[in-house]
Amino acid sequence: MKDDIKGKKIMVTGGAGFIGSHLVDRLIDLGARVVIVDNLSTGLKQNINPKAVFYKLDINDKKIKNVFEKEKPQVVFLLACNTKVPKSIEDPMFDIQSLVGNLNVLVNAKNNKVSKIIAASSGFVYGNTTKFPTPESAPIIPENPYIINKSAMEKYVEFFCMTYNIEYVILRYATVYGPRQVGGAMADYIRNIKAGTSADIYGNGKKTRDYVYIEDVIQANMLALKYKPHKNVTPIFNIGTGVETTLNSLYSKICKILNKKSKPTYQKDRKGEMFRFSLSTSKSNKYLHWKYLNSLDEGLKKILLNK
Repeated sequence: MKDDIKGKKIMVTGGAGFIGSHLVDRLIDLGARVVIVDNLSTGLKQNINPKAVFYKLDINDKKIKNVFEKEKPQVVFLLACNTKVPKSIEDPMFDIQSLVGNLNVLVNAKNNKVSKIIAASSGFVYGNTTKFPTPESAPIIPENPYIINKSAMEKYVEFFCMTYNIEYVILRYATVYGPRQVGGAMADYIRNIKAGTSADIYGNGKKTRDYVYIEDVIQANMLALKYKPHKNVTPIFNIGTGVETTLNSLYSKICKILNKKSKPTYQKDRKGEMFRFSLSTSKSNKYLHWKYLNSLDEGLKKILLNK
């Protein structure tokens, strides 16, 4: 793996964020020369690896052309995006900006002869499907602006890469968790339970999610970097565990590991959210040679007990 990456110039948009910063750290550990583009709207300065070249820049900015021309990346990871479904519903115009920004990156990648693009998408594109765990062949159900944005981004990646002969991989993540995570239900539960206060659960707590640990997600990205096209295989892969966990169960697990007593406060359910969620990883196992290594209990212990 190290020989495949050592010395490569790699751009990571959103490289100061939760997933992006972990990805940058791994790439640098393996000898890559990394360029981060992040506007720090959600990413954090303390997440930035000092060995990376950092540009505080929005992906919508036309100045990104100058970054491409100066740095000449061989590979681009697309991670800059809005990560919240409720925010996309409240403000679809805000959400669409990440799509326009990703298109700006794709145009410049094409113009500067980038050889590979690896894009972060979401398993939420399947909407309220009826098949679990859900395979990549399931239809995309555009139930909210977040899904519309992600599915459109995927199509733009496919169009640019197929038209201009650029290798690509799209990774549809389950619910990613781990160190440096700031937003999301799990981070909110942990914060409140540690503080001895009650966290909000929207709905009755019976919604399920598929939780995949950050280390496993980063390994999937490393394998995507190494991946070579297979005939008649669309390079879109689910990255999850296939295990459904209810929000109530997650809350209880966190309380148990922290040895804290806390009861959630149930709030009115939010629009546009999926009731059940788990991803099939059979295709990822077969073609990326990827499998998750951390169960939810193991991952929670790592972040809560620093084990």
